Amino acid sequence: MVAGMLIVPVASAEEEHTLNSADKDNLVSAKNDKVDYIVSPSEDSSDTENPVSILSTQYISQGQAINHYVSVGSGVDYLEVDLNWGDTSDSLTLKIYNPSGTQIGGTYRDSSDGSVNGRIHINITPSSGDVQQGTWRFRVYGESVSGTESYTLNVYQH
Repeated sequence: MVAGMLIVPVASAEEEHTLNSADKDNLVSAKNDKVDYIVSPSEDSSDTENPVSILSTQYISQGQAINHYVSVGSGVDYLEVDLNWGDTSDSLTLKIYNPSGTQIGGTYRDSSDGSVNGRIHINITPSSGDVQQGTWRFRVYGESVSGTESYTLNVYQH
């Protein structure tokens, strides 16, 4: 399986308007482009030696939105997304869009993976078939940030 390995950050200063969050106790099912995606908490079992897309440390401030783009190749069973800032006193959110531009699930927050630890660590799994091929967008937003907050975003294609 060959998968793209591109993440390109794009900064913008747009404001966050949607405040829906995924229920941390339930799986989130999102029907997008005739594919049902199930978003669930991820286990710490990823092969950290071989991330498909890794972003160097980025910095975000209050009210800032930064888009990251990941090219997903063919034959991908699921995506593992790991947004990590490690500071529970600041709050970041994550929105995920498939290559057609449809949002997957809602707005993900620190608690979306069942743990409040300055990290959003989730899996995105299609209910059938493979993950949609093409460029996915991951939008990180500084919902409540004192000064600036550093973070990393890793996307693993399994």
